[in-house]
Parts: sequence; structure tokens; C-alpha cells
Amino acid sequence: MSTPRHHTVEDHEVWLGVQEASDMLGVSPATLRRWSAAGKVRAFTTPGGHRRYAETTIRQLLGRAAGTDSSGSAWGESVDRSAWLLHEQLAPVCGGLSWIQRTTPDERQILGLAGRSMVHGLLGYVDGRSDPESEAAIRPAIEAAALHGRIAARHHGDLGETLETFHRIRGAVVDDLAARACLAGLDTPRATRLMARANDGVDRLIVALVDAHAAAPRPVARSS
Repeated sequence: MSTPRHHTVEDHEVWLGVQEASDMLGVSPATLRRWSAAGKVRAFTTPGGHRRYAETTIRQLLGRAAGTDSSGSAWGESVDRSAWLLHEQLAPVCGGLSWIQRTTPDERQILGLAGRSMVHGLLGYVDGRSDPESEAAIRPAIEAAALHGRIAARHHGDLGETLETFHRIRGAVVDDLAARACLAGLDTPRATRLMARANDGVDRLIVALVDAHAAAPRPVARSS
């Protein structure tokens, strides 16, 4: 059952409980709580310790997620919005890589942008109406995966650890798409094709990452 809406006397703002706000965003309550703890979504905590979210804040997030693409995907919402939400859920997974801590602030910013490009390109690949459209969507994602491989090699990143993270991303992407396909009421054959397409797309990103990691020049240690 959704939490009842709460109104303030001063500004007539509508305050939402965790469940209602997460339902609006299309994410789990746990994800919304994590975003709040990280400062990504402002929340008001009641004296009883319950989080409340301003409806205007949630609607602003929805507008940001929607971007300029209002077209529906195969699972019923825009690729831009799905990519934004999924990237927010996956970011902590990638941030846990040990070699990330050795990168510069500029490199971390680049990796963040590349991560968004990979998620957006992968979903565009899954949702493509034709092979040329799918290929055009995934091309930037493949380049972004290769960039991850080169930066990981530059900082002596362990390839096994990076691949393990990509496989965790695969699981998260497939689970997310399966849930959205279910909510959209897709039949089993169509949902299965989406899952297979997602797996194929992640495989291509992994190949690009591995090839770039192997081909990247390693920093030469200076002799004392």
C-alpha cells in the first residue's frame, strides 16, 4: 500500500513516502534510500526517522531522466529514462573497482561519462527496430568499453576483477529489463528476445574491453 501524501501548511508542498516516491521513479525503495544517503535525492527526515520526498523533486528527476527522448521503448518507457535510472543503480558497482582509486579526477569524470554511454548504447542496441539502428546505438558503447579497458591497463587494473564487475553488470541489466518487460506486459517470446539481445550486447562490450586492455601500452617503471 502506498504511503499517504503529506502537505505542508507553509508552501503546500506535497511530501511522499519512500514507497510512493520510488514507485514514481520506477526504482526500488532500497535504491532510493541509497541515492538519498549519497546526496543525489534530497529528503526530509521526520522526527520519527521516516524519509519524506518533495513531489516537485521527484518530478524534476523524472524530467531529467526523460531527456529529450519521449518515445517509448519495447518495454514501455524511453531509453533515455531507463538508461539514467539503470546507470544510477550500476554506478556503485563500478566504483568499487580497486584500480578506480588510482585514477585522476579527470579520468574518473571520463569514466562516469563512458559508463552512461555504455548503458545508453546497450539499451539502444536492445531496443533497435533494425540492425542498422541497433549497430548505431551500440557503437559509442563499444568505444566507451574500450576506453575503460585502456584506463584500467594504464593503472595496472586487474583484468579479472574488471571482467567480474562487467558480469555483475550483465546480471543487473538483464534483471532490470526482465522486470520492466514484466511490468510492460510483454509476452514470453518477446521478453526472451530482449534478454538474449542484452546478453549479446554485453558480450560485445566485454570483448572491446578485453581487446583494448591487452593492446594498451603499460607504463614503464623507472629504474632507481
